[in-house]
Amino acid sequence: MKYAVLVKLKVPYGISVYYPQASITAPTYSLPPPTTLIGALAYPYLRKSTNSEVEVIGSKLYSPARRLLNSVLYASAGAEGYFRFRDIERLFQMIYMRKEHWDKPEMFYTVGVRGVTYYLDENLYVLYIVSNPPLLNYVYGIVRLGRKESIVVVEDITAKELKDVVKAVDRGGFITSFYFPTRIAAYCPEGIAHVMPMPKLSEVNFTSTRSPETEEYCVPYKEIYSELKMGGAIISINGFEIPIPKEVIENV
Repeated sequence: MKYAVLVKLKVPYGISVYYPQASITAPTYSLPPPTTLIGALAYPYLRKSTNSEVEVIGSKLYSPARRLLNSVLYASAGAEGYFRFRDIERLFQMIYMRKEHWDKPEMFYTVGVRGVTYYLDENLYVLYIVSNPPLLNYVYGIVRLGRKESIVVVEDITAKELKDVVKAVDRGGFITSFYFPTRIAAYCPEGIAHVMPMPKLSEVNFTSTRSPETEEYCVPYKEIYSELKMGGAIISINGFEIPIPKEVIENV
């Protein structure tokens, strides 16, 4: 049985989710990508079974969040509006310095410019499509997105059987503020949305890799209108229309 779960989050201080392999002056995603959303849910789900941020399988290091890949079939996020900002941070760098400099405390700190996204009315909405119903109990435990300092608060949760919220398949228009793969829609309207490659839900993206697997998404700045192509579907939950890949709704 598959469920659509819509989570309303309060984001009082903004969110920083950096581009993969970015430098210290890292830009941030406008909306947290699917891999980050999996990580946010994995934290409460796995905290009783592991305290480690990595697990070793063979010769590779993996994030324990990979264990949710079979249970979370799709994830997306949307907001009523947002703006991206660059902030200045004082960074502790002593642990990265050569040993001969450890007696120079004036060098222990440096300055970095980091990206952060703030959301209109502090509201961020997250969609999960899950195939493991007990996972729903852990959605209430989501407390952060991205960096540990990116604190969020769960304000409301709506969970419904996926078959009950499917509105259209392969054709139909929709109005949405949630990002979606460009392959399922006829167009991504310029000026009020942008196309952005983001890490997709792939096991490769939960290990140490130099080549993350990405997919192009249409990321709205606010609500946009578009139309489905073959291979897409629309769900309607709690007043939100959300386009998703058709393969997610198979066998519901």
